[in-house]
Amino acid sequence: MRALSVLFAATIVFSLTCIWSGAGLAAPAAKPGGKADDPSAGPPKEPTTKSKGDETAAEKIDKQLNAVSERLSDLMSEEMNLTMDIMKMQTRANELVESPDKATEELTKGAGNPKLREYKQILLLCAQKLQGIDAKYLALLKIMKAMERDREHAAAEQQARIDETINRIQLKHKANLEKIASFFEKVADPKTALQLYAEIYQSLPENKRDKTLKEKIAALSEKCGSIKDAIAMYKSILEAIPEKERYKDRAMGEKLGGLYEKAGDLRAALAVYKAFLEAVPPDKKDTDGKNLKEKIANIEKKVGKTDMTRQPPKKGK
Repeated sequence: MRALSVLFAATIVFSLTCIWSGAGLAAPAAKPGGKADDPSAGPPKEPTTKSKGDETAAEKIDKQLNAVSERLSDLMSEEMNLTMDIMKMQTRANELVESPDKATEELTKGAGNPKLREYKQILLLCAQKLQGIDAKYLALLKIMKAMERDREHAAAEQQARIDETINRIQLKHKANLEKIASFFEKVADPKTALQLYAEIYQSLPENKRDKTLKEKIAALSEKCGSIKDAIAMYKSILEAIPEKERYKDRAMGEKLGGLYEKAGDLRAALAVYKAFLEAVPPDKKDTDGKNLKEKIANIEKKVGKTDMTRQPPKKGK
């Protein structure tokens, strides 16, 4: 009897052990935190943070921008000090000549007294100093252009800083070129001045090439003997003016017509003079249009003589 009781108890224990073991196998696996997954939560979400590479690129761009901004600030301070020095040098140069306004003309003629030569040397030194600091701006511009090529790695705010910095440096470079060119003009070196203004012209989009710059290039082209280039530049100025206003600047008409005369194209000169004369009000043609009328009359005489020489001889003579 006692043996049967022991056997019954062992059977009960074995059954309960199997039930508990089955329950343990069926239970969901616990997470390291001790909680099971919620079936309604869906699949685990992907992390949204940027990759390490992107963060490194952004940090690198920031460091470069900060370094360029600091260098640009130092350069502007250096330029301010240089500007003060150049003003003193110019004052000294002007004191050497009787009339600074006539010094360029005297240098063009080849006048070479000691004071005029010193005047020229001082202004050339001013130009040289400006070229030196402009080279530093160009070095910064080169760095910024390299950053601009990699702008896809930059955030929108960084792209805006890149564009703003490039624009600031380009404006500085343009202003420096204009100052340098003006010094070469003063020392009667129109070819170098023309090269510098042409560089500015080529760097600008068409809508930024203003009338003053074009007139400067046209005048220097004429001095250098490039009459065709001067004509092309004045024509560009005219074409940029609305048609109703195009022929009202008589000085422009006389200048362009005169260039055509220099080039030997009398018919083109005549057409220009007539177009500008037509724009003069009828009651002012004898006053405001006097010069144009005289130029037209002179050319018509020349063209008439040319035409007579080209006519074939008549039969029987």
